[in-house]
Formats: sequence, C-alpha cells, structure tokens
Amino acid sequence: MLPRVAIIFLSYHSRSYLEEVFSSLSKLNYPTEKLEIIVVDNASTDGSQEWLHAQDGITFFPSEKNLGFAKGNNLGMEHALLSGVDYVYLLNGDAKLHPDAIKEAVALAESDQSIGAVQSRIMLWKHPGVVNVTGGMIHFLGFGFAGNNGRSWEEVRSEVKDGQSIAYPSGAAVLYRASVLQKVGLLDPFLFLYHEDLELGWRIRLAGFVNVLSTKSIAYHDYEFKRFNQKFYWMERNRILVHFSHLRWSTLVLLIPFLFFAECGLIVFSLKGGWFKEKCLVYVNLLSPRTWRYVAKKRGESHLLRRVSDQEIVQLWTGKIEHQETSSPVVDKFINPFLAMCWFILKKLIRG
Repeated sequence: MLPRVAIIFLSYHSRSYLEEVFSSLSKLNYPTEKLEIIVVDNASTDGSQEWLHAQDGITFFPSEKNLGFAKGNNLGMEHALLSGVDYVYLLNGDAKLHPDAIKEAVALAESDQSIGAVQSRIMLWKHPGVVNVTGGMIHFLGFGFAGNNGRSWEEVRSEVKDGQSIAYPSGAAVLYRASVLQKVGLLDPFLFLYHEDLELGWRIRLAGFVNVLSTKSIAYHDYEFKRFNQKFYWMERNRILVHFSHLRWSTLVLLIPFLFFAECGLIVFSLKGGWFKEKCLVYVNLLSPRTWRYVAKKRGESHLLRRVSDQEIVQLWTGKIEHQETSSPVVDKFINPFLAMCWFILKKLIRG
C-alpha cells in the first residue's frame, strides 16, 4: 500500500507560475487518493489568491500577511500532520515537478527507515539541463549554499549517486518523513528567511536520521541569484544563530577564531557591497536579550534531540565557498585554498 503524501505549495506572488505548476501536479504518477495538495499563499497581491480560490481539489490557506517561508510552510505542514499523512513534500512557489518526482522520492524514503528527508534533484526551470541543487552544502563558517548550482547535469551526474547523504535538503523541493517531523519539529519561524531548511536538516541529523538526494525525483526551479540588502541581513544573522544553537561549546571554541576573522572580512565586503547598515543591524540583533534567550532555548532542545556527535555531522561540511554567482578570482585562488586547508585540520580536531 502506497503512503499518503501531502504536497505543500507555498505561494508568494506566484501568479505567473500557477498554470504550469498545477499542470505538473495534475500529471504526477502517484494515486490521487494518496495525495493532498495544500496551498498556502503569503498575502499575494498579483491575483494568485483569486486564481487559487477558483481551483478544485486543493486545500487552500490564504494569509492576510506575509508569514515568511517558515511560518507559511508550517501552516500547511501542521494541517498535513494532523490529517495523518506519511510524508510531507515542500514545493516552492516558483517550482514545478516531473511526473515521477513524488513516486521516486517516496520509493527512496521507503527503502530505509533512517531516511528523514529526501532532496529532489532540482534543475533550472528555464534551462532544464542545468542543475540548481543536488543538496545543500554547509561551510564550516556557517554559510549554506546550493550544491552544484549552475553546472550541467551531464557534468554532475558522474559525481553524485541516488541515495547519497547530503548536509541538508533545500526547502524548494523536498520530501520529509512525517514521523521525523513529529520528533524534531517543523521549520523555525524565528529565522523567517534563509537557513530555515538548513536548520531543520541539521535537527534531522542530530536525531540520528539522514538527509539524502534522489537523482530520479526531479523538480524544476525558476531560480536566479538576487542581491538585495535585506537578504544579506537574514543570511548573516541566521548563519550565526544556527551555529550557536546546535554546535557543542567545544566545537565552537575551535571555530570562534575563524568566525572572528570571517566577520572582519565580511565587514569590509559589506562596506564595498553597500550593505554595511544591514551588517551592523545583525550585531544589534545578536546582542538582544531576546535573541540569546532564543539561543539558550534552542541549545536545550538540541541537547535533548542529540543522538549524533558533531564529529559525525561535520563530515559532510566543506571548507570551500562554491556558490558560483559569488565566486571571484580572490575567493577561488586565495581564500578557498586557505579555508580548505584550515577545515582539513579543524575537522580532525572536532570530537564532541
């Protein structure tokens, strides 16, 4: 008997994508009686809500305000878990699915009960032969980025294999086991934007489960790297919060000197990039008593979840910054080799 799956589609000004997305959902090679499509709209003003209201066969939650990625998806996931589904599949508002996407992701998850999440192979919507994500990468300084982004699938296919472990799955197209979500919790709304999927993937690993890639489950994402100041704020704030929420103090002591020097470099980068104000606001937020109450609470929850050591978790981390849109000759020729060498040594020292 096939498991029940809820697809959570998070819409935010997604009107231009809706016809193609829902066409792809109607063509899924999975029994309709085993599927529930739950749509959450984050206060779109582009006609998305009106279009979605007119659709049959979906569970629709329109919001009067933008709940963010975490709260928006959580609204759908909470409904799905209460209805007793076996799996929850998150799908971005600018992503569509191959007909076999759900079938293949579920088949891989069912093959091993230790699998907590299955990352679909995400390709670029407009360039379907080009990879967007084959799994989230975590840099030891806290940066999260898309593995193999911008490379052709023909080039990548020999380097990845179906079912391989990944550091964390991208929330753009991922299958979560419902029983694991009930154990570790949902996306963290305190993070609001960026690193929420990374943080959830980390909790899944802490609880003793694994995140894996399905090369046979394919999604298409209309991804384009965009620079805007608010994005840098959330990314910088959240990478620090996640590290301090889940790493043991012994590991943090090893990393703090490198984190400090990274901050010095990022301050210079923010001055050159025009987002120094946002970088300062990160420090203001991090010094807030509310923030450290949050970190203390997260550390307590992390301790209760932990079944896996930091030494095991960091084996999938990297010392290289490999996001193609942010690469530069300085990064590629000097910073990456130096950081990779540092991480090679540090990784051997982490024990807790």
